[in-house]
Amino acid sequence: MKQLVNDPIDQAMVKSINEIGHATGKKTIAEGVENARTLEKLREISVDYVQGYALGAPQPMDQMTTGETVILGHAPKTLSFLK
Repeated sequence: MKQLVNDPIDQAMVKSINEIGHATGKKTIAEGVENARTLEKLREISVDYVQGYALGAPQPMDQMTTGETVILGHAPKTLSFLK
C-alpha cells in the first residue's frame, strides 16, 4: 500500500482485485494502510475494510475493546478495535 497514492499501476491492481472480490460476493481487506492519503484512495476504490498504522498502532488483545469497529463513512471500515 505504500505506493498506492502515487502509482497508477498499484491503483489499477487494487481496483481490479477489489472488483473481482465484489463480483464474487466477497468483502475486501487492505492491509498496511499507513497514512490518510492511502486510506482516502481506498475509500475511492470502495475497499470494504482496512487495517494499518493509519488507524492505530498494534495493541495487545487484552487492551482492545472486543467487537467494536469504527465506521469511516461510506467505506472502508476498520478492522482495528478503536474508539
